Amino acid sequence: MVALLLLYRLGRMLGRHESARAFDNAHQVLGLEDRLGIDTELSVQRATLGHPGLIRLLNRYYASVHFGASMAFLVFVYVRGPKLWAHIRFLFITVTGTALIIHLFYPLAPPRMLDGYVDTIARYGPAIYDGRSAVGQLANQFAAMPSLHFGWAVLVAYGVVRALNTRWRWLVILHPAMTLAAIVITANHYWLDAVVAGVLIAAALAL
Repeated sequence: MVALLLLYRLGRMLGRHESARAFDNAHQVLGLEDRLGIDTELSVQRATLGHPGLIRLLNRYYASVHFGASMAFLVFVYVRGPKLWAHIRFLFITVTGTALIIHLFYPLAPPRMLDGYVDTIARYGPAIYDGRSAVGQLANQFAAMPSLHFGWAVLVAYGVVRALNTRWRWLVILHPAMTLAAIVITANHYWLDAVVAGVLIAAALAL
């Protein structure tokens, strides 16, 4: 975990000097999505901007639920599912470590930094990237690819389904679904960011 923290801090430090490449990569991602027929982030956001209540909900979900839910889940597995703990720990560290390495070598400006998109968090709050908040002071804002918000949400859902026997456990799938909606509609990620996160999870499971 200390190694991952140091890697993240390194990514933030190097990211300050990678803005030109980050924006070039953003246009590459949009070009690839266009060829794949999935470049719908802008139209999806515009379709929801007329519903400020929904936007505020997704903003709050993006800003508040990601880290807290993931940490609570890890504590839950450690306490309640010791046989599952090593497996979940391996998945989290493998996916997160690989993602941070990709962040270093492929800086990517999120959609909210591009023309035409609305930075819904800057407009409606909560302000997390304004430089005055703890997140704004620590976050690497060019670390869009892959999306650890979505990757961690999928791992949480996977772990809960594995750890519990009740049929109600399937409700946890709402967490990655809400996270996916939040990261795209708030213009913090592209669809491909989520796809790459899913590929990393599949690779970690195969290992």
